Amino acid sequence: MPTLVCFGDSHTAKEESLEGYERLTPRLRNNLTNWTIVNSGISGETTRAALARLQDDVLRHSPDIVTILFGSNDASKHRKINLPEYERNLDIMIDRITAEKTIIISPPPIIEFYQKKRSNEELQKYADAAKKIASKRGCHFIDLWSYFSKNKLYEKMLEKDGLHFNERAYLFLSELILDEVKNIYAKAV
Repeated sequence: MPTLVCFGDSHTAKEESLEGYERLTPRLRNNLTNWTIVNSGISGETTRAALARLQDDVLRHSPDIVTILFGSNDASKHRKINLPEYERNLDIMIDRITAEKTIIISPPPIIEFYQKKRSNEELQKYADAAKKIASKRGCHFIDLWSYFSKNKLYEKMLEKDGLHFNERAYLFLSELILDEVKNIYAKAV
């Protein structure tokens, strides 16, 4: 049975919202019934902290595919990881996982009015860096920044805190990941 590990921050962490709707990994399990889906998300985490747990929380599962969604905390004023380190951390993750098995997902925009420690100007730099690294390394890539930015779609995809995904966003993201997994396996056949 193939294994998909979802590695990330609060956008990935937890199976269910406080309101009771399914977040990312349960939605993937419902669609990839012949896969093992592992949730390796931790709220508030940066790429620096993620590297420390990469072996235990990702590699020990011998994954066939790993999604990597970090950047919202790396770009924040209170947890700041500078851009060169963010890029280096993603590079190290890709080295250890392999490019063929990695789906980099860019961080999404926020609603700035509710997020005083983050800005879209700064977050876009991290989204652009994720795209650059994925292209340079030949990884699979989901440009969540562009999808959410189009027509300010993020205003309909985020909770009232202006940062975290709502049910609609999880449905959308799970569909993007499912499409990417199908593309990867269609090319492998």
